Amino acid sequence: MEAERVEQKRVAATFVRLHYSFYIGGDPEIIGDVVYRLHGMHLPLPDVISSKNPFGIDVVTYQVLRMYYHRTNIELAYEAVVEYFSQEFEPDGSLRLYNNGKHPEIEAFVEWMWDGRRHPEVMTYLRDIENIYVDYVIANREKFTSQSIADLSPQMLDALARAEADPDYILDLTSLQQQGY
Repeated sequence: MEAERVEQKRVAATFVRLHYSFYIGGDPEIIGDVVYRLHGMHLPLPDVISSKNPFGIDVVTYQVLRMYYHRTNIELAYEAVVEYFSQEFEPDGSLRLYNNGKHPEIEAFVEWMWDGRRHPEVMTYLRDIENIYVDYVIANREKFTSQSIADLSPQMLDALARAEADPDYILDLTSLQQQGY
């Protein structure tokens, strides 16, 4: 009975860390037990990535993955995240946990986000990206059709992330927009 309770707590903590890392749930140290009750279990894909834009992506998740790449030089594809969250169980029937040895790319990301408690850093990053975008829109208002950052293509988000990471990068969202991105 005690071993079962310990295992349930371990699994719940694993899910809380996963959800925190993908900016789905709050920091349990701040919010407390409520987070464990809400996020200490598998959340199916529609509940996790429900705010898809016209290009079929959740912009916040996509941007956090770009931040991860530019801070660590480790690529975690958006599609890999979508696939990971799409199943509650592994093909062998075991519970899908990021730290079960079968998803090292997800595990590396979760450890980076969790160990660094990076939510404040993510918020700063998202604000910086938005500021770069607003500055671009203002400077190019005659040739660039402004749209919500939540509706931007992955290519435009990649360009904005690159501009944030490299001050010498020449941002050209207008060309991307003209190409249909």
